[in-house]
Amino acid sequence: MSKFFYVNFSLLPRRALSHDGKKHVHTVNVRLQKAHNNLHSKHEDGHFAAAAIRFAKDLASLFGNDSVFFLSQDDKCKVPIGLPAAKKQAPLLMHLDYVIQLPDHDFVVAPRHQLTPSVYAACVINAAGDVGYSGPTYIAIRSAKHDKSISANHRDDFGRLVKLQEFKNVALDSSNKVKSIVIITVDGGPDENPRFSKTLASSIDIFKVHDLDALFVLAHAPGQSAFNAVERRMAPLSHDLAGLILPHDHFGTHLNANGNTIDFVLEKQNFQKAGEVLAEVWSNTVIDSYPVVVSYVSSSFISQTSSYIDEHWCDRHVVQSQYTLQIVRCNLQDCCGEWRSNFYKIFTQRFLPPPVPLARSSFGLVIAANDSEPGIFYGSLFQRLQLNYFICEEIGCDSIPFDFFCTTIKNSLAKRTCKKCKKYFPTIERMKNHSKIHKLSKVMIEAQTLSNDEDDNEQN
Repeated sequence: MSKFFYVNFSLLPRRALSHDGKKHVHTVNVRLQKAHNNLHSKHEDGHFAAAAIRFAKDLASLFGNDSVFFLSQDDKCKVPIGLPAAKKQAPLLMHLDYVIQLPDHDFVVAPRHQLTPSVYAACVINAAGDVGYSGPTYIAIRSAKHDKSISANHRDDFGRLVKLQEFKNVALDSSNKVKSIVIITVDGGPDENPRFSKTLASSIDIFKVHDLDALFVLAHAPGQSAFNAVERRMAPLSHDLAGLILPHDHFGTHLNANGNTIDFVLEKQNFQKAGEVLAEVWSNTVIDSYPVVVSYVSSSFISQTSSYIDEHWCDRHVVQSQYTLQIVRCNLQDCCGEWRSNFYKIFTQRFLPPPVPLARSSFGLVIAANDSEPGIFYGSLFQRLQLNYFICEEIGCDSIPFDFFCTTIKNSLAKRTCKKCKKYFPTIERMKNHSKIHKLSKVMIEAQTLSNDEDDNEQN
């Protein structure tokens, strides 16, 4: 007992000022600990991507909640059907007459028997202009077996959530239209990465359908998605799954003894029932005094992905990079009509500037070669705009590619830059598609020249 007493009071106490903590006189740097799964991997582009998101937040802070709809989206981990929905069961306060019984196995009922929840977290901008982490939440649940997580699904979910009464104050303006400036932060997965063509096509649809002045889609660097605002909504949602087993055979079993599907129609009905049960559970959740709206999207509803991208239109309205997609209205009324806000008067350059790492030295402010050294900073959006002339003068050009200081992209800048107009693209495929407009323009000029020559010959 004496040995236990000595060891126990040699450990660091939880709270030194507590009654028990005062008994710890001679302590060592030892404490009872458990493993935590909160280790975030580092990435070379982490600070660069975060700087672009910070610029977008500064823009949101400038225009405020009346003009900006700030949305954070991500797919939650798949929820199994027929098994405890949460791997770690939280303790429940209940009467001893009730007994919790779980299956004596932890293997899946059948392959791909899971549900995919897509979570959309609106972030309210307060009166001081700070982008918060609180706001209403919308969750679209789909079958992981019958549906795929694609950019078109996120586009359709956006159109669905802006019509919800719970999102009216955060998504719509005084005229009941979607606010003129929309900022969306994503995790950078293949279904929502800003540099992919399908994401571009779906984002253009959102921009045109809702008549926006500006749409910004931004992603963190790989391994940094935990910093996305929507991740703060995941913990309460996971807690509600404790002790929950979603039914996989509500309308009867659709599986044979080997776990193979024998009735595909019944399978879809059972998946839908499981999704509706999950939606009912999450719909009762309240996060930071804001509601959670959940719906099951049937697999019979198939989102159509746009395959055609007008490169001429993109050349005037789109700036696409590794972690950022910007779509902004132009000043031609024949093309985009009138501006809904005074965005173009305040933000005359229309697009966010590329982040540039800076360092303070005895000489003054200098451009850093990279952001890996201590003391390097990117500054705010307004500092970046103020320093634009200095940066262009130091680099020796009027404009620089958005990813000019992106560490992992530096060696690929030349391959992704159009040789005609010097415009940068996040993929070689996008650059090749863009180059077609130069070939088409050349053909049109040659055709016009030939037509003029023929007219001159006829007159002679």
